[in-house]
Amino acid sequence: MIIGAGPAGLMAARKIAGEGYSVLIVEKERDLGIKPCAEAIAESDFVVAEIPASSQFVTNNIDGAYVYPSDESQSTKIMGKGYILNKPLFLYALASKAIAHGAELLMRGEVREIVLENGRAVVAKYEHKGQMLQTSFKILIGADGTGSITSRSCGFERGKYEVIPAIQYVMVNCNVTEKEMIRLYFGDVAPKGYAWIFAKNKYVANVGIGTLGSHERQYLDKFIRNHPAIFDSASIIKEGAGLVPVGGQIQTVKENVMLCGDSAGQVVPVTGAGIGTGMIAGKIAGETAVLALKADEMSLLNEYPKRYAIMESRMHGDFNMLGGLISY
Repeated sequence: MIIGAGPAGLMAARKIAGEGYSVLIVEKERDLGIKPCAEAIAESDFVVAEIPASSQFVTNNIDGAYVYPSDESQSTKIMGKGYILNKPLFLYALASKAIAHGAELLMRGEVREIVLENGRAVVAKYEHKGQMLQTSFKILIGADGTGSITSRSCGFERGKYEVIPAIQYVMVNCNVTEKEMIRLYFGDVAPKGYAWIFAKNKYVANVGIGTLGSHERQYLDKFIRNHPAIFDSASIIKEGAGLVPVGGQIQTVKENVMLCGDSAGQVVPVTGAGIGTGMIAGKIAGETAVLALKADEMSLLNEYPKRYAIMESRMHGDFNMLGGLISY
């Protein structure tokens, strides 16, 4: 069973179902991709997703990034290929692949309780359209975000799990020159925070800020006021807020349970980027689950954090490249 139908959960489901095992994905939201997201992805992330980049869910091609310190005149230009997504449509594509392999996806199913027996998770009780249902399983994957019921119910060590609030506006008529370049602002934009401007196309841009503490809306509004050349003619058409893990990865395996993506703190340092890291984690978790199921040996799940650590070290080694900056 998998809780959460984001990039991590959908990748894990595809890998497990593709080997002929039954997989139920339970997602509490009414739609995929509701969480606010800057929607950028590195070119290499499509290799992980095992689907080609497509105009059906790619809204802008990215050639690089401008990274701004407090003195914005001293910006750094980084070249590298990437894309801005329509994230819901991208998740639909991932869901399509998982379901085609045999996975079952249940929307608007909120897990209320995870039952443990002798330390192992054995049953999940969830509410779906007013009914209480339950499912038993051999392996549970929690890809259920920063509020993960999986990690809390199954006793994962969360001592260093830390999040910051982020808020994002979708804006029209922003005067963004070089729309193929994303923009990241550090320094004085907010306490231990960062801001971003990602053009989705010539009409629309994702504009957001993440900051330690609170008052993120005030900091974002101030950021917009301080950049009149970009925003004087712009209007907000949508806004959303969420939490971004910044404390690093926590414990990811306990007995027959694995955590993936935001629930495990698996994001790129500094930026809180999560689409690419989530897909990598889900893919590895799914493949590891298959090994454990085939051997009927749950201790094999401990290969998952080992394999992810190797991938994480590669990601950190390439952090100066665009891929480490834009997958959010």
